[in-house]
Amino acid sequence: MDLESREKAENKVLLLYFLNRVKIPVSNMQLTRIMLENRYMNYFLLQQSVHEMIQDKLINSETRDNIDYYTMSAEGERMMSMFLDLVPVGVRVRLDENIDIIRSVMRLETSIIAEYTLENENEYEVKCRIIEDFKPLIDIRLSVGSRDDARSICNNWKAHAKEIYPEVIGVLLGKDKENTPEEAE
Repeated sequence: MDLESREKAENKVLLLYFLNRVKIPVSNMQLTRIMLENRYMNYFLLQQSVHEMIQDKLINSETRDNIDYYTMSAEGERMMSMFLDLVPVGVRVRLDENIDIIRSVMRLETSIIAEYTLENENEYEVKCRIIEDFKPLIDIRLSVGSRDDARSICNNWKAHAKEIYPEVIGVLLGKDKENTPEEAE
């Protein structure tokens, strides 16, 4: 096997190993960030490998909310077990040592979503969501008049969604903290 073919095979087996170890669907953005940050492979080799692996049915691709998520297929599992020795032991050990942290960060990234889009020249739509197990717990859409307001709302949602969500639910259920039974009388 020539050097280029070996590198391609090693990259594919590494991706399969990662998907096997992380045990949750991984978005293309997450996969790209993790592979590049850890210097496992460059962007172009990663995208080429993912594309080829989808075609070869080694990984499954599912689109949810316009985001592609990848999981390992049964065929991918067989291939990974046959060619695992292509991935250096040091890379596997490093990945194994960090997989719990990586999984936690990935779950947090997919659970709190805030984005905005330009609707017309004076209006932005802001979408703020909390997702758990790929089901929305809350989905808020707002219209605001400036890009700065849209960015501010997105940043604050990402920073405070875990605090905002129980407050919204409490108010909607009539369990407003300021309206205790004593004050109502």
